[in-house]
Amino acid sequence: MKQNNVLIIGGGASGLAAAIVAGRAGARVTLLERSDRVGKKLLATGNGRCNLANTGAPVYFGDAAFARAVLAHMPVSQVLRFFEGIGLPTRPDASGRVYPACNQAAAVLDVLRAQLDALGTRVVTQGEARSLRPENGGWRVSSSRGDFQADQVIVCCGGLAAPKLGAADAYPLLTDLGCKLLPPAPALSPLETEKAPLKGLSGLRLPAVLTLCGDGAPAACAQGEVLFADYGVSGVCAMQLARDACHLLRAGKKPVLYIDFSPALGLGSYVMGRQSPAVPGENRATLKRWLDLRRQTLPGDPLLGALPRLLREKLQKTPPAELPGLLCAYPLAVTGVRGFDQAQVTQGGIDTACFDPATMAHRRLSGLHACGEILNVDGDCGGFNLQFAFATGLLAGGHAARAGHQ
Repeated sequence: MKQNNVLIIGGGASGLAAAIVAGRAGARVTLLERSDRVGKKLLATGNGRCNLANTGAPVYFGDAAFARAVLAHMPVSQVLRFFEGIGLPTRPDASGRVYPACNQAAAVLDVLRAQLDALGTRVVTQGEARSLRPENGGWRVSSSRGDFQADQVIVCCGGLAAPKLGAADAYPLLTDLGCKLLPPAPALSPLETEKAPLKGLSGLRLPAVLTLCGDGAPAACAQGEVLFADYGVSGVCAMQLARDACHLLRAGKKPVLYIDFSPALGLGSYVMGRQSPAVPGENRATLKRWLDLRRQTLPGDPLLGALPRLLREKLQKTPPAELPGLLCAYPLAVTGVRGFDQAQVTQGGIDTACFDPATMAHRRLSGLHACGEILNVDGDCGGFNLQFAFATGLLAGGHAARAGHQ
């Protein structure tokens, strides 16, 4: 039986998973990584905890149908079984987000690197792939560390998000072979807004509901912790609206972000995550009743003890009749989305149409695979992006090792 020579371009989540499963299946594996070490971005995920999967309903964008097909072939249970098999205990939280049981991202990278060592994987760092072409029934990759030949190639170079952690434009490796590129843009990134309404609030954190509207029509909504900054707003719930804001701006619409402070006031349920968008300010009557009751017991300042001082002082200047509406629909005109340097993931990327979700193999070019963030799939916060990366890596690595065997 022929032993496949597998070259993996990119040492991120999908590349590491692919290298391990291919090596376990008997392939000779070379892992080519542009940075000085593999897995750098893994250490920064989940605020240093590495939210590596999610047991809840998948939330994907771009080619969401392709993502669902991938997870049908490599469900979260199998991804977690892979980690259990290499020595990493995991634990889901109440919302389904799965973390290493020790809550340390370094533990995830440690077990992955240990497997590479145990399998004798050849790891070549500071090697940027510059071209990829078929040759003599296999593939030749030219890189800054010389040329490599392989029977099977897996391209998992990631997207453009987080360049400080090694991201780079590797799309030409696949577009030069005829793959279509959907325009990349930041996703899961802070929102830039008009600055005057935020003056004095920089650094303030509090729970809120954010509703994004385009030309007055609700487009997206999320609830969670908001972080005010000089340039606009951040926090998970704001970053989840970045892709929607990009689309509204590209369409020439005028996006406005409305902040509902009800969760900070103890009103309504508080469940972090996306919500169905509704017209902002519909709970104005509830806020008015709440304020009337507060004024009876706190005649000096009904917001005392309910909101942080900086925000309370800003809202004190509001006429009493307008205050309920402002508390549930504080408007901020959105002027942009922060760039790739602050984005957690890339939206857009290589069109999935020419790849098989069961194997991540190219449908026409034998021996070529692609997986992870380089593809036109991005997920919400909560472990979905890493889950897709690991799932596609496991599928690609397993198929590359088996391909051509009789």
